[in-house]
Amino acid sequence: MKRITNKIKNIPIGAKSAVVYTISSVFTRGLAIISVPIFTRLMTTDQIGVVNIYNSWYSLISAFATLSLTSGGFAVAMKDYSDRRDEYESSILTLTSIVAIVIALIYAIAPMFWQKMLGLPNALIILMLIGFLFAPARDFWLSRQRYEYKYKLAGAVSVLTAIVATFASIFAVIFVSNRHFEETSLVRLFSNYIIIYGVAAVIWIYILLKGKKFYCKEYWKMSLAISIPLIGYNIAGQVLNVSDRMMIGRLVNNSAVGIYGTLYTVSSLSLLVWQAINASFVPYLFQNIDKKEHNIKQISNMLLEAYAVIAVLLTFFAPEIVKILATKEYYEAIYIMPSIAAGVFFTSYANLYSNIAVYYKESKYVMYPAIVAAILNLVLNYVFIKMFGYMAAAYTTLFSYIILAILQVIWSAKVCKENNNEINNIYDNKRMLLLAIVTTVVSLMAIPLYSNTFVRYLFIAIGIVVASIIVRRLLKSEMLKKDDKKESGKT
Repeated sequence: MKRITNKIKNIPIGAKSAVVYTISSVFTRGLAIISVPIFTRLMTTDQIGVVNIYNSWYSLISAFATLSLTSGGFAVAMKDYSDRRDEYESSILTLTSIVAIVIALIYAIAPMFWQKMLGLPNALIILMLIGFLFAPARDFWLSRQRYEYKYKLAGAVSVLTAIVATFASIFAVIFVSNRHFEETSLVRLFSNYIIIYGVAAVIWIYILLKGKKFYCKEYWKMSLAISIPLIGYNIAGQVLNVSDRMMIGRLVNNSAVGIYGTLYTVSSLSLLVWQAINASFVPYLFQNIDKKEHNIKQISNMLLEAYAVIAVLLTFFAPEIVKILATKEYYEAIYIMPSIAAGVFFTSYANLYSNIAVYYKESKYVMYPAIVAAILNLVLNYVFIKMFGYMAAAYTTLFSYIILAILQVIWSAKVCKENNNEINNIYDNKRMLLLAIVTTVVSLMAIPLYSNTFVRYLFIAIGIVVASIIVRRLLKSEMLKKDDKKESGKT
């Protein structure tokens, strides 16, 4: 026991931080997944469709409402203003708050127009506006905790908030369902997000009181220079992510949105793992990208390989997952899960390369690929959803994500060249490309295997073996790095 404790203590703080954030993200998402079978049995597909539409619109509009200041620009600022982080944080939070108030005023001028356009009632739009005001504070705070490797408090806040919010929404839906209340979707959303936004409001007050800086031309100018191009990127990214559900709602119905959205949520579970991994990887990347000697290639390879295994295993377990989490109404949509999982993998692939452009403060090269892919996705969705129904959206989205990844690699290489660096010095491009192709092919192979449980389980067993090998390599590399440090310390 003592040996295990000592080993844990000797783990680098960056690795500990990555593990904690990954676990908290998976746990948070896991709660959402665990609650799926409850909601699919208490709510109609139409009601779940409204929940998906709300979340889709929130994600899309928040990309503009936050001015993308919670993205890569914040990490750069943590590095550039290491001695003035409190001031910077409160100043930038003031800026996002002003934007949120402006959006609220625009809504107040013509509420009926926006209700019709969004397809949401007034109460849910007001809830959304509250989120635009307070949610950035939580994002800023968590980003800073990650950057400073203060993982304990951040992990605890994330997990506890998720637990309270999830159970509040479950109990609220059970309560109104017993009384045959028709607006169940509204009750679910309010009971969930009031908790999340309430915590964010406390953090909002804390940041402003601690920093006491509400305006600074230097902070605003630097942040906006990086973030404004990222607005286009984030909006385009959200269009890529949510336009399928929005267009299904318009071209089919809310019930189809409910089915597709639920399966999409399950399929993209692995994305939360990647977001936690990337958030922990970015500080290391930014600190070492311009050094002649680093382990970026090795670390990025192993992280992407581990993530690929997770994505593939998720597709192969799809029949069991859907049967546990949903009712028979959702079974027909099981065949979209492999393509969605493969598409989500390509977002992580593109994400690794977009980090380079953000580091060199060339965020316009992150925006361009996303805009092209988003426009392509809109066109393809409009054509093929009308022709083949909502299932087509999964495959058009996969194709669009592939295009996004290809373009992001090309433009990131351009950024590196402009800054006297080479993309090949940072990432193992050939290996990562091969991994992306293999992951896509293997994920899609799951589709015909859904009817052959034995063969499918054989593939799962192989995947678990591969995953264990990768984990062993990852742990071994950490040990080697520590040994190298010890040797260099002796000399």
